[in-house]
Amino acid sequence: MLSIQSFEMLKKLNLNAFANEFEEQEKNGGYQEFTFHDRLSLLLQREILERENKNIKRKMTNAKIKQKASLENVKVGQERGLDKVTLQSLNTCEWIKRKQNIIITGATGVGKSFLSSALAEKSCRSGYQARYFRYQNLLSELIFSTADGSLKNYLNKLEKFNVLIIDDWALHSITESEQKYLFELIELRSETSSTIFVSQTPISKWHSLMPNSTIADAILDRIVHTAIRIELKGESMRKNSERKIDEEGSFMK
Repeated sequence: MLSIQSFEMLKKLNLNAFANEFEEQEKNGGYQEFTFHDRLSLLLQREILERENKNIKRKMTNAKIKQKASLENVKVGQERGLDKVTLQSLNTCEWIKRKQNIIITGATGVGKSFLSSALAEKSCRSGYQARYFRYQNLLSELIFSTADGSLKNYLNKLEKFNVLIIDDWALHSITESEQKYLFELIELRSETSSTIFVSQTPISKWHSLMPNSTIADAILDRIVHTAIRIELKGESMRKNSERKIDEEGSFMK
């Protein structure tokens, strides 16, 4: 049995999972047949797995992902505008390594935010740093950081995220001051990291929402160039879900 003194030393070394695994091995007589190296390997594997899980959990908490989602639960099909091959490609996270943006468009309720959340979840599990924002919240943060003189530091912070998700993008006209903030952010992240833009508005209409056409050209060139474009289609998944609940409720009655 692991002595109290040894257990305390392992805790000081932050090897709690190692210590717990050792105690479990001691209680299970079957492990006595294992060699020292085999048992040590199992102890180290338990410690590494525990640390990896904590790291993933921390990344997902910091990402502030909108909803619990995974790529395994994303529906594919021609009627959805998303095929299995594309989804499998996204699952490899090669788009992050290539510093590609992703543009997800489609009507309300077709699953845009779910897909972006699933991509953020996958990036966190793959060791990357992600951060989710609604456009208006991101804009507020940029305005506040300008007011207190910390804009440069805040932009540098945003640059460090491997994946930045901007949801509800281009829902309405963008003011000239907003356009300048966006240019600074997008220019900083261009070709150095990946940004996911989620919008109900088709890409073809984005330019008309910006007052300064020259800056609009610069922004859109950096967003759209080499970006993976996904236009989700079909009926509202939200309405289908509500319909299913109503039908099940009627059946139960």
